[in-house]
Amino acid sequence: MPHPLDKIVQISGTSGLHRVLTTSKQGYLLESLETTPRRWHAPAQSKVAALAEIAIYTQEDQVPLWDVFRNLHQMGMTEAAITEAVAGEDTLVALFKQALPEYDADRVYVSDMRKALRWFLALQGRVDFNASLDPEGQEAVGAQE
Repeated sequence: MPHPLDKIVQISGTSGLHRVLTTSKQGYLLESLETTPRRWHAPAQSKVAALAEIAIYTQEDQVPLWDVFRNLHQMGMTEAAITEAVAGEDTLVALFKQALPEYDADRVYVSDMRKALRWFLALQGRVDFNASLDPEGQEAVGAQE
C-alpha cells in the first residue's frame, strides 16, 4: 500500500501543498490542494519536498510527519482549534507538545509547528489518517524542514 502522503509535496517558493499528477524530464505536473484546485507545471529544477519524507526532530531521533498528523487526527483537532492555536505562540507550542511530547524544542521552531498544522488542515478530508502503513512506510526518511 503506498504511503498516503507519497504524492503530496511542498514546492519551495510557493504556498500550500500540491499533489503530483505526473513527472517528466521537464518537471512536475501538479494540482494545488487549495479550495479551488488548479493544475500547473513546476520545472525540474524546483525544490520539491515530499511530505512522506519529512520528519520532525525529537530528543532521541526523528518522527515522521505522518505520525504527528495521525496524533492530531486522533486528538480530534478541528479547523477552529488549529486556527486558534496558530494565532498565538504559547497555544501553538502547547498543542504541538500534545501531538508530539518528545519534540526537540531547540531544533523545531514555531514556524515549523505552524507550517505542520496548516498542512494538516489542508489534508483533512483528502487523506485517510486512519490508514495503516506497511513497516517500510513507518521509517523516518527525511529531516525536518
